[in-house]
Amino acid sequence: DTTYTKIKLQEAIDQIRAMSSSSEEEKKIDPMPAAGSSSSAAMTKTVNSVEKAPIQLRICCYGSSSSRTPSIYTDAAYNLGYYLAQRGHTCVNGAGNAGCMAAMNRGANDGDGAIIGVIHEKFVVDGSDWFEGAHSVFNTTKHRIVVAKGNDLQERKKLLVQGADGLVVLPGGPGTWDELWEMACARHIGFHSMPIVCVNVDGYYDNFKSILMRAHKDELLYKEPEEILHFEESAEAAVKWIETYNATKATMQQQEQKKIIRRRSS
Repeated sequence: DTTYTKIKLQEAIDQIRAMSSSSEEEKKIDPMPAAGSSSSAAMTKTVNSVEKAPIQLRICCYGSSSSRTPSIYTDAAYNLGYYLAQRGHTCVNGAGNAGCMAAMNRGANDGDGAIIGVIHEKFVVDGSDWFEGAHSVFNTTKHRIVVAKGNDLQERKKLLVQGADGLVVLPGGPGTWDELWEMACARHIGFHSMPIVCVNVDGYYDNFKSILMRAHKDELLYKEPEEILHFEESAEAAVKWIETYNATKATMQQQEQKKIIRRRSS
């Protein structure tokens, strides 16, 4: 029964998260200084004993690319990149050198993590191996740039989420919203089951949450709002939620396989 499976999945996630929060001491990350700060180049990393995740994931991240992005959002973006790196996950994003994308790339690089940047071919500079608007972390061979082709952004969108185990959405503008709602719509009607979580910094995504609740109240949704989008207050909590979601889903799939095997052998 699909409804029963969804309920058990959510119950298992809630139990694991409760156990995790009670047994694991919260680890703090010094946020990224505001853009233009004289100390931004001398960022100190103070995350203590963040263990690698038992299963390394590929996490796609959306967020602003504006140089005017408030520091409260870039702080969260830096924390996201750094925490993904420390947990051993690959950070996939739009490779930008401003806003949340820049902070995220800096954080992932400072955390010695792997980054994949997806950029459109129109930003290739004069046929060279450099890309207009790409972050300086991609100057090295440590990280990888993937070039999307075409006369629109559809291939780029596909390459961003290709093979991803989860999607984390930071504050951003219309471009971020477009990417978010396209993936939310695809999840809503069953084209994928990738977990999607918005980092609701300072209530930025409260209105999106309200829209979903209103649509559910007016019976315009096929699924519960929580089955379409999840919301967390911090980057670390968002990553932990995706880790737990994937681990719980894998465990339940294994249990279902065992039941099938037992039924066939009986």
